[in-house]
Amino acid sequence: MREFWRQVFGNPHPVEVEIGPGTGTFILSAAQQLRHVNFLGIEHSCARAFHLEKAAVSRGLDNARVINADATCIVRNFIPPRSIAAYHIYFPDPWWKRRHHRRRLFTPEFVQALARTIAPGAPLHVATDVGDVFDLIEETVQSAGGFARLAGARSPRCGLTAFERKGLARGAVIHEATYVREGAAPRQVNIAAPITPAESPSWLRRSGVSSSSLNT
Repeated sequence: MREFWRQVFGNPHPVEVEIGPGTGTFILSAAQQLRHVNFLGIEHSCARAFHLEKAAVSRGLDNARVINADATCIVRNFIPPRSIAAYHIYFPDPWWKRRHHRRRLFTPEFVQALARTIAPGAPLHVATDVGDVFDLIEETVQSAGGFARLAGARSPRCGLTAFERKGLARGAVIHEATYVREGAAPRQVNIAAPITPAESPSWLRRSGVSSSSLNT
């Protein structure tokens, strides 16, 4: 597991993952302040991922990587078990229209994948300005198992994201929660088979990491 991330970052430092970094408010600031921690951003928007990676390079943040990929696919199929020191998921797309609710990020399978890949005792930080999305997160995390909510804890965000500012501007309430990975293994669910090396993201191919290495 350490060798996997060493090939990606070139060092053995702990790795934290932000899913949906957007304009980079959190990941760029965190990488700047915590140079002894590696940060991986998984961004669905190709344009945003490109600009964030460019910003990280221009600032000399060799402890930050941003990839354009589907977060569920990456967490399920590429991230080694118990190898993540923290997950950060701030203001995920609410997919407002009812017919699009199935596209929302938090599903039992996704939470199981988070539980599989995060280290025991490590935190999962979430925040949203949409009440029903927060209710979905709470219900899904609790029902999927593997995490316990840490009462009174706040995320380490030190600035408002673009989506947070928009939410506050329309009078929305910011909902936050921190969950901690429990020691017991989560209940198993049916998960799609891993994708092949040929289908792997370019950042993995450049690093010389194959999907088979995740099982070592």
